[in-house]
Amino acid sequence: MRIIPALIGMAIAAALLQQPVLAQRAGGGHRGGGDGAGINYAPRPAVYEVLAVDTGSRTVRMRAADGRTGDVYVGQGVYDLSKLKAGDKVQVDFLVPDATNKRLSAASVWPAQ
Repeated sequence: MRIIPALIGMAIAAALLQQPVLAQRAGGGHRGGGDGAGINYAPRPAVYEVLAVDTGSRTVRMRAADGRTGDVYVGQGVYDLSKLKAGDKVQVDFLVPDATNKRLSAASVWPAQ
């Protein structure tokens, strides 16, 4: 008779361990669900137009196809910002923001074809 309570306890423990995993997928995982509701929301990779480059702060102001604009941090070693100028089209893949770094950051940048 002690087997049934033990099995129920293990089932509850297994269900509780999966809660964080399921929560991270609420927004569609790394690529985001497009609604920003999930924990791991980041903009989808896309082509953006460069509006301005600030090499001092390593940020690039970009405009999406739908007209939204934003400043994107481009870390050392991600892309040589001296190669960018206003009007360039670039493909950007974003890092997933987290509790310690909420700014919009590029994981990779390359010229759009």
